[in-house]
Amino acid sequence: MIDKQRDHYIHSVNVFILGLCIFGQNENFRNAFAKARLDKTEYPFSYDTQNEEFFYRWGIAALFHDIGYPVEIINKQFRLYIEMATEVDEKAKINPYLTFDDFAAFNSIHEIVPKKQFTQTYSEKYDSCVYIDLLKPIDLLAHQIHLSLDVDLKQIKFALDHFLNVMASNGFVDHGFYSAIIVLKWYGYLIQKCGYKPEYFFYPVLDSASAILLHNYYRNGLMKPPFSLGPLDPKKHPIAFLLILCDELQEWNRPPYGAVDRSRNRVGEVSLSITNAHLTLTFLVEKGNFPAQFAAEKEELFNSVLNMKALFPDGYSIDCQVLEEILPLAEPLKADDGLAPRPLLENLEKLAVAIHEQYVQRQIEKNPAHPPQYPRFSDLPDSLKYSNLRQARTMVDLLDRMGWELCPEDNCRAAIEQFSAEEIETLAVCEHDEWMKERLQTGWKLGGNKDVEKKITPYLVAYEILPDEIKDLDRDSVRDFPELAKMMGMKICKR
Repeated sequence: MIDKQRDHYIHSVNVFILGLCIFGQNENFRNAFAKARLDKTEYPFSYDTQNEEFFYRWGIAALFHDIGYPVEIINKQFRLYIEMATEVDEKAKINPYLTFDDFAAFNSIHEIVPKKQFTQTYSEKYDSCVYIDLLKPIDLLAHQIHLSLDVDLKQIKFALDHFLNVMASNGFVDHGFYSAIIVLKWYGYLIQKCGYKPEYFFYPVLDSASAILLHNYYRNGLMKPPFSLGPLDPKKHPIAFLLILCDELQEWNRPPYGAVDRSRNRVGEVSLSITNAHLTLTFLVEKGNFPAQFAAEKEELFNSVLNMKALFPDGYSIDCQVLEEILPLAEPLKADDGLAPRPLLENLEKLAVAIHEQYVQRQIEKNPAHPPQYPRFSDLPDSLKYSNLRQARTMVDLLDRMGWELCPEDNCRAAIEQFSAEEIETLAVCEHDEWMKERLQTGWKLGGNKDVEKKITPYLVAYEILPDEIKDLDRDSVRDFPELAKMMGMKICKR
């Protein structure tokens, strides 16, 4: 009966993995996390490396951030059923909502050891603890938000204490609110039961639980009066920042269950590039129409909610590409399908998108002040889309000329991770030859100034007489072959 419901189970694992990718690839985030959460004077029991401490905190936040989602599903089912059952009475406005007989019992941590023994170290550290109950999840969340985001403790405690009424009066459920409480209830119980140090609960676990709350509540609560906070900075709450970012980016591989969602096209895969300076993401939709404003709405959300410049100083881009719009361009390349392994053909279209994104990223790194004319694959004229498809298709042939081949990633042979300067130069010459053949076959002519519309280029000449900056384009494209192979679950090996 639910109109809108998507997978939140596989989604949580994908969010976790995506966060690991950003942590591994972006030094700006690692620095923000280290400064905000690895102060040994603040929390002396942290892991000895930031990798371990991050893995622990991020694991809790990412994998458990949607465990309260069943509460939202149940309430939506209840509302829809009551609306259906009473629709004969057009004047009736029911506004049903499931609530608690005793919410205080839900908002409490079971006392296994004496309360003072469990809470003493934390309460002695912060004088402000006199205003809260350290065995009540909502009070703990209010205190953590007060410390991390510099909001008034009494204001945030009042807002969270009354949030249940706000949700009831407006007919919605913030599952992050319930997820955060459930995490604190269970970890509070388990850490006491197992005799672990209380600090494990009051620092890493509470940090992760507050991130879970904030992944919805930051924009829906704290960015509104009386708090009116601006975009979240990763130095303030790195785990919350990452959770909001990854939760919104992770749109692929999410099976739909709602009646309306099932009728919509969904994102099957994604092409992603993460560096210290830039993030590029292209959602790959299998077929049909996809909302034109989808990518723009994502960018607008990030611009308003997160300080993206703090992680990606050169900016970020989000795109959406319907794969069936790319496939017709690939037809001329399939006359000799037998020459290419099936995994390459199956991934031809997304490989072409990835090739363009890597080209864009290299151009941004070389000249940040002058971004490329076509930052997204979908922006390219058909002739340039074809060029990327040609490059994807001929990659196998170039490897073959070198005595190499693509193998499954789990093959026992050693992978060629990078090429020597001589190998790059040899491949670059071959790549330029293939590029010239493609250009000539598609009607391009030699001319003094490049003109895409008229198909004129000054580079239809031998590789040896090209300017160095144009040679570098060919070198860069072949230098990326090992990385492109990994994207297909393969590797380059000697024959």
